[in-house]
Amino acid sequence: MKKMVLSMLLVVCSFTVCLAQQRFKITGELGGTIGGDLVLVSAGPEGAVKLDEALMVNGSFEFSGQVDSMILAYIMTAEQQPIATLMLENLEYTIVAGENGIEVQGGGESQKILNLYNAINQDITREKMRMEQEVRAAYAEQNQMKLQALQQQFEKTMTEVGKKQDELFKTYKDSPVTAFMIASVMLQMDYSSLKAIHEMLGEPAKTCFYGQLITIQLAALKQVEPGSVAPDFKGVTLNGDTLSLHGIKARVKLLDFWASWCEPCRRETPNVRKIYQKYHDKGLEIIGVSLDDKKQEWAKAMKNDKVTWPNVSDLKGKNSEIAARYFIRGIPHTILLDEDNHIVAKNLRGKALEKKIAELLEENK
Repeated sequence: MKKMVLSMLLVVCSFTVCLAQQRFKITGELGGTIGGDLVLVSAGPEGAVKLDEALMVNGSFEFSGQVDSMILAYIMTAEQQPIATLMLENLEYTIVAGENGIEVQGGGESQKILNLYNAINQDITREKMRMEQEVRAAYAEQNQMKLQALQQQFEKTMTEVGKKQDELFKTYKDSPVTAFMIASVMLQMDYSSLKAIHEMLGEPAKTCFYGQLITIQLAALKQVEPGSVAPDFKGVTLNGDTLSLHGIKARVKLLDFWASWCEPCRRETPNVRKIYQKYHDKGLEIIGVSLDDKKQEWAKAMKNDKVTWPNVSDLKGKNSEIAARYFIRGIPHTILLDEDNHIVAKNLRGKALEKKIAELLEENK
């Protein structure tokens, strides 16, 4: 009888341990006298969801709860400042103040992988900060040799860091953490770079939530790559008329993204004007897209630079919806189209731009 009771107690204890493992517990031990309200927020297909809240007293706090599967989560202050990033599972985590900032200890394999990526990012941040300080000092001394040496040293360091990152990608190509890291920086990547790194991913990473976000981004970038039909858009001219890209008929079209405040754009305008005067009667049309936010500045620049070709703007500056649709990250930026609005070439300037326009007009006689 005693053996049976003992066996029953063991079963109950095992069941209790099993239940305990089905919850997460996050303990903060940051030290000092810092305090304030904290919130634990998940990020996923449903958007941001609050999982728990806590009060930090003298650097100590605690979160607990339960998740159905591993999710990305952030610990944030009441002012929405991130403190830590977690690949949250029903496990135990400890948030501590380490030598290189706040560290996440514990968790599962995915958290360990995230910590490896974060360590590389911290190396990059430290190197950039160090470089900026030394570059400022070299500029103050007008030491050109030191500036060149610093540039070479920085490039060498970034190459080494890049190799470490590539090794992590290869080692953990199936991990959703790798897909998350790529998705975190994909808005700064062009189509070919993102496509190449996406092809390195294993199927588990490609099919997870963040892998699907990368696939969506690739599809959007593909739409503004050579060979694709340029997305149509409507824009308003200085006179208040509405123009659409596809509505303008020409044998060759040049989309020219610029702004009155962009000095490189203004320096390129005389060349664009020369090309327009030379090839407009042969079938070229230029459509300028201004990234200005003040109509008077836009109008003044067009008048001073003798811009006579069609120009549109939504007057949203760097938040221009047209520029965002075309993933414009810097100006001046040009996109050449054929008469059927297929993208032929991107970001040509000077003689290279004129040569390509001449070739297209000759081909489309």
